[in-house]
Amino acid sequence: MSLNKLIKYNNKRYRNRYILIAIIVIIIILLMVFFIILKNTKKSKAVEQKETDNENMMLTAELKEKEEREKEKKEEEMAKGIIYLTFDDGPSSTVTPQILDILKQKNIKATFFVLHYTDENAKYIKEEKEQGHTIGLHGYTHNYSEVYQSVDACIDNFKKIQQQVKETTGYTANTVRFIGGSSNTVSKKYCEGIMTEATQRVLNEGFRYFDWNIDSDDSGKAKTSADVYNNVVSGIKENRNNVVLMHDFANNEKTVEALPSIIDYGLENGYVFRKITDDTPMLIHTVKN
Repeated sequence: MSLNKLIKYNNKRYRNRYILIAIIVIIIILLMVFFIILKNTKKSKAVEQKETDNENMMLTAELKEKEEREKEKKEEEMAKGIIYLTFDDGPSSTVTPQILDILKQKNIKATFFVLHYTDENAKYIKEEKEQGHTIGLHGYTHNYSEVYQSVDACIDNFKKIQQQVKETTGYTANTVRFIGGSSNTVSKKYCEGIMTEATQRVLNEGFRYFDWNIDSDDSGKAKTSADVYNNVVSGIKENRNNVVLMHDFANNEKTVEALPSIIDYGLENGYVFRKITDDTPMLIHTVKN
């Protein structure tokens, strides 16, 4: 073979080899693109399926909630009245878990107006939420001189505990109860006319506030479980929303002991128990400062 033919032969062989390599590289790239597209398609379908499943779950939950509410409305129409059990000043490690156990056993939902709590007691806030109770806001502090030094301080007291509850549960609570109630006159000692402005300000800030029309007096003159029981049941009236003030501060055993009998009395006498919700009409006192 002549030199020129040999050179041409080698050039052709190298050219064919380069073409083959190029073809192989192109095939590899195409395969990689294909698998990337396939993977993304599967991922996209998985995301779509997850979104569909979530939507279906939300629709199911909404439907279930709607059916439950319709059932509750029928029960309320047939009932003598509604009882709202509310507990201030918690959580506490000695009383709150006992109250939660009783409510769970009796299948009753209630409302807890909470104060600032430790990391250790945060588990009771989570449990209240998980069991379907309403978490209301009482304040980051219960110190009258701090809370009622100004309207801004009063509102900030709610917002600080609101933030803590949100960090614990992910839930933004908007139901509040003023320290001492909206009718308290102790606040006058620190700021004249503060309640008149504060009660309007909380509404403007997107909160709803609740007082009570039945006082168990478990933080006052009631010394025994019988006192607590009598104070509550004597105040329950037909054809109205009976909002009961009780407390779950530390060592308040008299309220724990009275609670099962209070619930039994209500059920046996034709009342239904409810938690406070956004649909519950506000029950408020006459402002005296």
